[in-house]
Amino acid sequence: MERLTRFIEEKIAPPLIKFSNLRYVQIMQRTFISFTSLLIIGSIFLLLASLPFDPWKNLIGDFSLKFAAASGVGTAFIALFVVVASSYATIEYYNKNKGEKLDFVAPTILAVSSFFLVVPAVTVQTVVKGAKETVPFVGVPTNFLGAKGVFVGLIVGIVTIEIYRFFINKNWTIKMPEGVPPMVVNAFIALIPSTFAIIFWWLISIVIGIDLPGIVMGLFTPLVSASDTPSTVFITSFLNRALWAVGIHGGNVVGSIANPIWTQMTAANQLALEAGKALPHMFTSVFYDNYIWTGLAPLAIVMSFSKSKRLKALGLLALPAALFNIGEPLIFGLPIVMNPLMMIPFVLGYMAVAVLAVILTTTGIIPVPVLSAPWILPAPIKTLMATSGSIPAVIYVIVTWVILGLVFYPFVKAIEKNDLKEESLAEAE
Repeated sequence: MERLTRFIEEKIAPPLIKFSNLRYVQIMQRTFISFTSLLIIGSIFLLLASLPFDPWKNLIGDFSLKFAAASGVGTAFIALFVVVASSYATIEYYNKNKGEKLDFVAPTILAVSSFFLVVPAVTVQTVVKGAKETVPFVGVPTNFLGAKGVFVGLIVGIVTIEIYRFFINKNWTIKMPEGVPPMVVNAFIALIPSTFAIIFWWLISIVIGIDLPGIVMGLFTPLVSASDTPSTVFITSFLNRALWAVGIHGGNVVGSIANPIWTQMTAANQLALEAGKALPHMFTSVFYDNYIWTGLAPLAIVMSFSKSKRLKALGLLALPAALFNIGEPLIFGLPIVMNPLMMIPFVLGYMAVAVLAVILTTTGIIPVPVLSAPWILPAPIKTLMATSGSIPAVIYVIVTWVILGLVFYPFVKAIEKNDLKEESLAEAE
């Protein structure tokens, strides 16, 4: 382990850290760190609303709905957060590193407005309570306001600011006489750059009719086969983690294609189990949920023992949520998203778990999980329920945690080394 850690620190980490210092990589990292606190707060409310323990459920009763109402503060409109954060981070980068003096307010509002041009409002017929007939309702589709719209929001936020600063740097703005209040000056300075930015997105989305959200999703949405084969398991597992690593909800993307087939396969397995017959399928969604997606608790535990104050604090904060399969505080807070050093173990670690799961299941060492269990249950308990009390299956989950912890460890140590340097420099100042 020491040799591997040293190899990563000396050979792998330096070029990746150099890459992470590139302009847009820094902007993306700053973007996702910006709303970490909301993700943690939302995770806590989700835990309080969904803890699967009868004494707790009986205690809070219907009050769980009030907890649930706040559980989406960090995720329900995460694409909008990304637009705001990425535009702010882009301005911050140029002001800090290039000596520019861009205003924050007007360009950030411009980026949000541009996003709603790219993801425009639609009119649908709906039924209003008390009405005798359907009425038109105008609203913004929510499918791209959440995790599916993260990458689109990132593109719109950065590109909008780049258009804005192009006009500012060319000095193609409206000049106001001296003595005019600064707020008024900033408003008129923003007029020409904002106009051209809006026209740019209007032409692309409305006039030309380019479906940017659809194109972005299409580029990252794999054509996953729904066949019941090990190769599908490996492809699906890789795509899930790889998409998450670039900020796209891998579960939603893959599931949107495979869920109809997975549902049929799961129902067939449950009917067979009830009838005492052999299971017709092996690699259903229940298999993935219990044998591959065993959570990020191992990463949180490794971070909790870090010498880096940042890593240790984040690990301890994220651990309760991670134990209950809520990984967003680590995915977006560490971050794993667009962090080349953490993308490697995040993808490869779960690929190793997928290979092990296929081998042990096909050889009969662990049973095929059939019963659906609440996703928020800690992995060992969830798997115990899904496999009707299989001890080998529970042992397997614990083993996967050990494997994932060992995979994450050297990469966390590499980040720790860099963090300690920054902390020592900060203390010296």
